Amino acid sequence: MTKWMLVALSLSCTTLSARAEDSLYSQRHISCMDNSGGATVEMHKCIVDEHSRQDIRLNDAYRILIGNLTGNRKKELLAAQRLWIRYRDANCKVYAYPDGGTAPAVHTASCGLEMTAQRAKELENLFIP
Repeated sequence: MTKWMLVALSLSCTTLSARAEDSLYSQRHISCMDNSGGATVEMHKCIVDEHSRQDIRLNDAYRILIGNLTGNRKKELLAAQRLWIRYRDANCKVYAYPDGGTAPAVHTASCGLEMTAQRAKELENLFIP
């Protein structure tokens, strides 16, 4: 029985490690969410903190990418980024229910976090060598 418990524990640790490596989010965020106990107020704090980290990541990727572009490509990226910000904000606003509450706040914040992290990754993948 002890042997199987060790195998299960080992597999769960491997799964957590793989989850962190494959995730768009930092290990700090994953740990924070795991430790939130499902409390929406705690989850919201985790999401807001991670969104700040992802926003820095996004801005760094954008700055590097736009610094490598010239002419029309630079203008196109600027226009696309401005439209993307408007879309992200409008899209995530849909999650804010008129009655309020903590659950809709978590959904809205999660939307912004996910879209920001995905856009950061997208821009990082556009880097010009």
